[in-house]
Amino acid sequence: MEDNEKNLILDKTYTCPICDSKIKSKAVKTNVAKFVETKADLRPIHSNINVTKYETICCPHCGYAALTKNFSNTTQVQRKLLREKIQANYRDHEEVPCDTYSYDTAISRMKMALLCTVTKMGKESEIGNICLKISWLYQDLADTIPDDSPDAPKKEIYLNEAKNAGINAYEHLSKARMEEDYPIAGMNEATLDYLLAYLGYEKGEYQQAMQYLSNAVTTRGISPRLKEKCLDLKEILNEKLHNTEEE
Repeated sequence: MEDNEKNLILDKTYTCPICDSKIKSKAVKTNVAKFVETKADLRPIHSNINVTKYETICCPHCGYAALTKNFSNTTQVQRKLLREKIQANYRDHEEVPCDTYSYDTAISRMKMALLCTVTKMGKESEIGNICLKISWLYQDLADTIPDDSPDAPKKEIYLNEAKNAGINAYEHLSKARMEEDYPIAGMNEATLDYLLAYLGYEKGEYQQAMQYLSNAVTTRGISPRLKEKCLDLKEILNEKLHNTEEE
């Protein structure tokens, strides 16, 4: 896929809001990603490229990183924090040229975006959204390894990392739900409640997950596709709760 992938991306130029450097970052060309499906954790699947790998911009000169949509959105106070806590401890370097971002590179960039978002005291929804994307990337990386591969132990490590990042997403997005107005991390009420239900299920909080799921299903205007996902998850949760009662 890599040969095809490099034809679907381009280098875009940005101005870093922290150090004012002109930097380049790879981005997916408009309207080239071929959507296939959305997984249970709302992870988007495309047949020809992994879009999530290219959703972060990183400055190699000061260390500032953020999701593309949030890269330029910093306040004066946040810029001060980032200069004092990130730039002051960062070693300026030139990026190694590459045709595409590997999963390891994409995860590293996303983790840098998480560090910067926490450092600048970003909203709970921003932190939770990045944690979710880190979870997706680890899950995607795990999916590249067959179960019978010699690298199977690595797959288990990646799946554990995906689960841990998902739990972090759950904690921060749960707080965002109580504190912020919709849309939250780009999601409406029904979508966020479904996602929290799924992440709660993954964490083992079945009762709370069922509550979120009930909220999602009864939300006015829920899409048929999301409602179908809710019903699938409800069946799984009912079985888990039934088994828990029998123990």
